[in-house]
Amino acid sequence: MNWKEVSQESMRSSLSRLYGDICHGRVTNRKDIVAALHAAHRQVAGASDRKAIDSYSRFARLIDIACARNGKPLNEIADFPQYLPSISEDGRPGTSVVTCSMNRNRNLVKALPSWLKHQEVCEIVIVDWSSEEPVRRALSDARVEDERIRILRVDGADRWVLSYAFNAGFRFSRYQKILKADADIVLSEDFFEKNELASLDAFVAGNWRKVGRGQEHTNGFFYASRRALAHIGGFNEYITTYGWDDDDLYGRLVQAGYERRDVAPDTIHHLLHSDSERTGAKHDDAATFRDVFESRTDFMIHRNRHLARLLPEWTRDQCQAILSVKNRSPDGATVEFSGEPAFEIPRETMLRASRSARRELLLKSHGGRVKDIPEQVIDRLMARENRLVAPLDFELAGLAPDELAPEDWPYLVIEPDPGLLRGPGRRARGDLDAAIRRLRTAATAARLHCIVKLPGEIGASCLPDSLRDLAALPSTAQLGELCTISVETLQEPDELPRGNLLLQLKREALEVAPRSAPELVAGRRRRLFIDAQHGLGNRLRAIGSAAAIAQATERELVIVWEPDHHCQARFHDLFEYAGAVIERCFPEDARKGAMAVYNYMTVEEGAAKDALVDGAKDGDIYARSAFVLKSPHSGWERENAFIRSLRPVEAVRALVESVRHPNDISAHVRMEAGPGRDQNSYDRPENWLASDHELIHKWRESSHFSRFTKRIDALIEEGTADTVFVAADLPETYDEFLKRYGDRIAWLPRELYDRSSDQLQYALADALLLGRARLMLGSTWSSFSELATRLAPGVLNREMSGKDF
Repeated sequence: MNWKEVSQESMRSSLSRLYGDICHGRVTNRKDIVAALHAAHRQVAGASDRKAIDSYSRFARLIDIACARNGKPLNEIADFPQYLPSISEDGRPGTSVVTCSMNRNRNLVKALPSWLKHQEVCEIVIVDWSSEEPVRRALSDARVEDERIRILRVDGADRWVLSYAFNAGFRFSRYQKILKADADIVLSEDFFEKNELASLDAFVAGNWRKVGRGQEHTNGFFYASRRALAHIGGFNEYITTYGWDDDDLYGRLVQAGYERRDVAPDTIHHLLHSDSERTGAKHDDAATFRDVFESRTDFMIHRNRHLARLLPEWTRDQCQAILSVKNRSPDGATVEFSGEPAFEIPRETMLRASRSARRELLLKSHGGRVKDIPEQVIDRLMARENRLVAPLDFELAGLAPDELAPEDWPYLVIEPDPGLLRGPGRRARGDLDAAIRRLRTAATAARLHCIVKLPGEIGASCLPDSLRDLAALPSTAQLGELCTISVETLQEPDELPRGNLLLQLKREALEVAPRSAPELVAGRRRRLFIDAQHGLGNRLRAIGSAAAIAQATERELVIVWEPDHHCQARFHDLFEYAGAVIERCFPEDARKGAMAVYNYMTVEEGAAKDALVDGAKDGDIYARSAFVLKSPHSGWERENAFIRSLRPVEAVRALVESVRHPNDISAHVRMEAGPGRDQNSYDRPENWLASDHELIHKWRESSHFSRFTKRIDALIEEGTADTVFVAADLPETYDEFLKRYGDRIAWLPRELYDRSSDQLQYALADALLLGRARLMLGSTWSSFSELATRLAPGVLNREMSGKDF
C-alpha cells in the first residue's frame, strides 16, 4: 500500500473504533469525539479521493446518529467536520424532486406550486447556488411554505456550474426516485399518471427533437432511479459550462443498460427566458467575434460534446466536488467548497474542443469553403470586433486568406456587368481600366477594401487588368448584407453608409465617373497623403513636414499609417487625433489614379529621396517617406508645431506622469542595430542602402552606454546632474545605469523591447520625458533622439554621442 492508502486505512480503523466505543458508552464526551473527527478529517482533507471522503462521511454520520441516540447530537456543535457524501444507491421509497437556482428565484416561485400539488413528491431539494437573494428568503417573501421543501445552500460559488449543483442535490436527496427539473419547469397535473417509473432499470427524459418551438430546453428534464444515477456518478463534472451535460448523462445511462423513454407530451412546460439569462453572457459594442460566438448556446453544446469525447470517461469512481457541511437543520443544510477541484481541463484539450466546435458551426452557417480556412486565419477573424465580421470574411478567407480586409475597413464588392466585359476594343478597354482605377483610388481613400464578385457566366480571366489583382468571389458566394451604392456616392466619403457595400459596375455608371482622381478622392478639397514609413521618429518627422506643406497649400492632410514590423502600433494607439487616418498604403493605386507621387524610400525601385514636392500643382499628392519632405513650405518650427499638437492617448500620458520629471539631464542610449545587434527584421541591412547601413553601424558603436556614463560622471562632478532620466533599447543598459547611479536615475520599467503596440506607447512616453530636461545626451543618427528634440516644450540643449562626447 502507498502512504495515501495507509492513511485512509488508519482513518477508517480509528473511526470504526470510535463508533464502537460510543455505542457501548465507553466514550461520551462530545469534545473528545469532535477532536477525534477533526484528526480523521485532516487525514482526508485535500486528498480529492472520493472513496476516502465517502468513507469519512459515512462514519461521521454513523457517529452523529450514535451520539443523538445518547441525547447528545454532534450537529449542535458548530465545528463538527462533515462532507457531503457522494450519491448513494439506497433511498427511502418515494420520489425526490431536485432543482437548482442561482439568482433565478422568480421562475422557481412560479414553478414550485406545480410540484407541490403532487402527493407522489416526498421532498423537494432546492440547491441554492450562492444566489445573491437567498432562496429561503425569496420563498418566504412569496409565502411558499411546505415541510417537504429542503434547501441546500452552497456558499462561495463564483459562477454557475450545473454538473456540480445538481450532483450536490442528488447527494443531499433521500428517496429512491429522483425527478430532476430546472427551476423553470412546470409539471402538469397528470404528470405521474402518464410518466410511471415502474421499473428502476428505465428512465424518462425530455427530447428536444419532439417538442414545440420554445420548449427545446425541456431536454434537460429527467426522472430516474437513485440507483441509476449512483451507478454512473451523476452528471459529468468535467463539463462546467452550459450544454451537453444532459445528453452526456443520458448516453452513459443507456450504455450502462438503462432504457430511455421520452417524457409524455404536454406533461412538462418550460417557462421562457433569454439565452443571456441561461449562460450569463452580456456583450457591449467592443465585444470580439470570439466573445459573442463562444457565448452562443449551440457553440457551448458542441464544445462540451467534444470535451466529453476527449476527456477520461466520467464514472462513479471519479471524485465529485468536495463540499464540506457548515451546518444542518431539519429542512436543509449549508455547505461550502473544500480545496481545489480534483481535475482541471488541460488548455490544449479545451482549445482543441473549441476549434472543432466552431468549425462545425461555421461550416453549417457559411458552407463548405470554411473547411479550407487555416486555423490561424479563423483566429484572426475571431479576434476582431463582432460588428466588423460578416459572412463575406469567411468566403474570402476560404479563397484568399491574404486578401482579408484590414480590421476596421469595410468591403466594397465590385460587381461588373457582363456586357461591360464582353469584347471591348483596345481603346475602350483602356478607358474602362482608367475609370476603374479611379474608382479604386476613391475606395482606398474612403478606407474601403475592394474585391470582385464575378458574374455567373464570366470567369476571372475575362476581367480587365484593373480588377485582376483583386480577390474574385464566385456568383454563388454568401456575401451577407450589402448596401448598394452608386459611383456618385463614392465621391462623398462622408455620406457613405456604414458596413459592407456593393457597387454594380455598368457602362452608364462609368460614364458619370469623374475624369480625374482629385475630384473623386478629394471631393471639394485637394489632399496630401503622407505614407509614413519605418519607426516612430521617422514617421512623425515625415508627417510633420507633410502637415506643414498641406497647410501652406490648402490641402487636407491624410495620414497613411500602416502598421508593420518597424512599427506595430496603430496611429490611434498613440494619439487622440480627429483628422483623416487610413491604415493601408496604396502607392501604385495613387500613381494609376493620376496623383503626384513622391517616394523617398531609397531601397525601393524608382525612389528619389529629397525630390522637391511641388505644392503648386493641381491635384492630390501622395508622398511615401521616412524623412522630412523637401519643400519651401516645410521647416523645423512648422513641422514641430504639428508634431507637438498631437495629443498622446491617456495610457501614454499616464506613463509620463508615473515618472519623476523634469530631470537635470536625460540620456537616450541607442545601441541596438549596431554590429552584431542587427538581427531584428527592422534593423537588417535590406532596410537601407549599403552606405546608410555602414553609417548606422558606425554611429551605434559611438552610442555605447560607456560613453554616456563617462559624460554623466563629469556632469555629476560639476554638480549639474543630480537627477537623470534614461531611455534605452536594451535591458542591460538600464541595469548598468541603475547599478552605477541608483536613485539618481528615473526610467520607465518595462518587460518589452520590441516594436509592439504596447512598447510603442512606452517609446512615445520616453520621447516626451527625454525632452523635459535641461540637457539631453542623444544618440547620433537616431530619429528617436531627433523626435525627443522635436517634442520638447521649449529649447532643449543637446549633446550628441560620437560628436560632443
